[in-house]
Amino acid sequence: MKTVVMHIISNFEIGGAQKVAYNIATSGNTDFEYHIVEVAKSTSDYALNFIAEAERNGIIVHRSNTAATKPAILKFPFWFHQIVKTVKPHIIHTHTEVPDLALYLYTRLHPFSLKGTKGVRTIHNNQLWNRWNFIGNIVERFLQKFSTNIAISKSVQNSYAKRFGENCPIIYNGLGISQAKTYPHLVADKINIVFAGRLEYQKGIDVLCDIIKCFGNDSRFHFHIIGEGSLRHLIEDKLSGLPNYSYKQSVYQLSSYIGSFDYLLMPSVFEGLALMPIEASLARTPSIINDAPGLAETLPANWPLKVHDNSVDDFISLINSLDKQHYATLQETAYDFTTSNFSLTVMQQNYENLYQKA
Repeated sequence: MKTVVMHIISNFEIGGAQKVAYNIATSGNTDFEYHIVEVAKSTSDYALNFIAEAERNGIIVHRSNTAATKPAILKFPFWFHQIVKTVKPHIIHTHTEVPDLALYLYTRLHPFSLKGTKGVRTIHNNQLWNRWNFIGNIVERFLQKFSTNIAISKSVQNSYAKRFGENCPIIYNGLGISQAKTYPHLVADKINIVFAGRLEYQKGIDVLCDIIKCFGNDSRFHFHIIGEGSLRHLIEDKLSGLPNYSYKQSVYQLSSYIGSFDYLLMPSVFEGLALMPIEASLARTPSIINDAPGLAETLPANWPLKVHDNSVDDFISLINSLDKQHYATLQETAYDFTTSNFSLTVMQQNYENLYQKA
């Protein structure tokens, strides 16, 4: 009899939680049947490609019928109940905040329907419930009883223990090496530097804009911004008219293209565990980073392309001195560190061992 594992994610858009759920579910272990459920409906090209890829890999996908997040959370308990009755999952695995709250509301309305079902919950962020603090405290008490909490990094483990009093075990996110493709929008005869991620405060979007603006008249560099979010207006407000950057809302299977770029730039304020620099290292693209929790862990402690306190001046100085770095050494150092610490197979095995013991 197969163990039925149901991952609940916020949506099928780009994000670390979505990638982790997908990567676990593609383990190929025939002892498991994997489902992925979205709380809020996604209809973007990226989402549709994500869903198609999941289904090609034998993952059963369950779609929401509501796009807006808050109404989707409120409606979730009603349509999800039919799925639970039909599928009868052995494990429900949630991926932080929106899925956590949706599951909590479900158990309040259907308190006996998950009898015998075990919970696993991956904590992807080291700052939880910033928008819903009071509700979050209630949900955390429920999750500590229902689920086995897993942290994705030391910074997540430490921050969760400090705030909620539980020292969660760590399972590092693992990634495989993607098939390399050439990004079609590189700018010839320039150093192509890419930022890819959600356009939100935690990603340091204001610092990103300041860096790019400082190089506005510098012909050496071209910056590529890939992402969507509530701070998109900063891109438009601060960088409008500058010739040294390009913007795209999303690129499906970006990990396949990341090796086309010369550098990845990540000025994050905090991360749970940043996946982009791991993908970049596997593709041998060096990362320029802020020394932030959950971001610095993805590279060696003595990584030379790192600034402290998200200093714009230090980023500018570092980027100006890139020609003094030994590029091949950076590539091999990051690649060796990543393959030693962030194995996809090890992550899959760790979670499947957990499912069997839950």
